[in-house]
Amino acid sequence: MGWLDKLKALINIEINAPIINVTKDSDNSHADKEYIFDENTGRLDILHNNLSVEKQERLKIILKENVEEGNKLLEKKSSSLLQDLIEFQKNKGDDKKVLDFFKTIISEEDLEMLENSLYLRKKFKERKDVRYLKDDIRTRFGDRGSNISNLCTAGYFENFFIPLYNSSQEDFKKIYELAASKSVLAVFVHSQMEDEEITTEIKIKLEISRRYGLKFLHIHGIGMQNIETIKRCIEDNKEFFNFYNKDIFEKDGIIVVEILL
Repeated sequence: MGWLDKLKALINIEINAPIINVTKDSDNSHADKEYIFDENTGRLDILHNNLSVEKQERLKIILKENVEEGNKLLEKKSSSLLQDLIEFQKNKGDDKKVLDFFKTIISEEDLEMLENSLYLRKKFKERKDVRYLKDDIRTRFGDRGSNISNLCTAGYFENFFIPLYNSSQEDFKKIYELAASKSVLAVFVHSQMEDEEITTEIKIKLEISRRYGLKFLHIHGIGMQNIETIKRCIEDNKEFFNFYNKDIFEKDGIIVVEILL
């Protein structure tokens, strides 16, 4: 059975040579549908987030087969993305060292989240729009996936988790799980966060860090809006933040505030 036959069986549709686009039902306007097919244009939109987890995994394998066979039925954007991802999986470079290190240390699912996050980081460093990749990770893996993605993009796996594991496997096991499930090492500020929400999250994570013997908390922001929000938050809560030693690093549209406990 060819890849297209597998695809048709997956979503139970009978069509010939469609233009395929894997997309997201972003406004939930088609929550009861797995796909939308336009007979006039021959375009098939597969609504990835409306598929079951099992079907999402099967779809990933089917589309990979399509690209490897050199087919051109996928829309250009989707096709180039899949090809890029496959090439990344074949030749990860330094990222392979990270994956090899954690292969037997973290769960298989966490490793998959990390691999996807390393690919996202690669695209981010190339100054590509990675919002759809971040959305995909959150859709597939939930908050844990988002936490691992944020930690990966900020370099925690190489710069913190590997040295921590080499120092103490017991401490690694405890702190890694807290970081993956609750992101206790850092507060990642995004444009939808209110100042009060940021301050509350900082205070909660500082308390958790203190409880588990961590020596720091980082506050991360990317882009001028988030940088200004973080600076305003620190200024408006001067009495609270002045209680701690802190360092502020700002460069190329990125800010990191390190609070030392």
